[in-house]
Amino acid sequence: MSPAGPASALNTPGRTCSTPAPAPRRVTFDRSPPTFAADVKAAVDLLRSPSALRSGEQSEQLRDVLQRRIEDARRADPAAGYAAHLRTALDYRDWFTFTCWVVNDAAPASRRKLSGRTGLSQDEQRVLSYLVLFAPAAAHFTSLAEAAPHAPRLILLDDVFVKVDEPTHVRLVRILVDLDLDLDLDLDLDLDLVLTSERLIGNWPDVPFLHIYECLRDPNVRGVATLHYTWNGRQRRLVSA
Repeated sequence: MSPAGPASALNTPGRTCSTPAPAPRRVTFDRSPPTFAADVKAAVDLLRSPSALRSGEQSEQLRDVLQRRIEDARRADPAAGYAAHLRTALDYRDWFTFTCWVVNDAAPASRRKLSGRTGLSQDEQRVLSYLVLFAPAAAHFTSLAEAAPHAPRLILLDDVFVKVDEPTHVRLVRILVDLDLDLDLDLDLDLDLVLTSERLIGNWPDVPFLHIYECLRDPNVRGVATLHYTWNGRQRRLVSA
């Protein structure tokens, strides 16, 4: 990911997706300045390129920077052990900090930091939590596509939308579809969604196409039977049983 790319990519879903509350809200993200030295910033830029495309000089530069970080971690805590030193030196999650903000569209000039004390209803909290999950996924695939445009773009959601009321299901699915089709980004995300649920079928008008596999089990018979349907946004068709 480029230094400027993550925040702008993250903010795109926040601008286009709002909660179903009477006062629509959206999520925006701020990226704090990196906490590492200039040579590590250079290493981050090198890591964005596939290893096969890096020159020998670039690979050596990357190796030297990472080795220095490991040595710094060892000097800071000699008794921690090698695994801890590697974790401290190489855990890129500590290199950037993102802050989530909730913006009320009725008062766009004001914003609140997303936390347990933001003062939102339970429905709003659930919807915003999905927004916070979906937006980084969109940013990740945007960055990935720069080096691997044909790599799978999978979002896996197990027991999707649990404890969310049915009217909100449609809005959340629309968010996923918007990430796939309507993001104003330079790259086509082409997201592939895999959802599991014991109560949702997925045949909502906002979903343009879907494969549905319904699993049926008779407690008196060994094994599980499956029904395969397709959904085209208007009707469900049985493919095989």
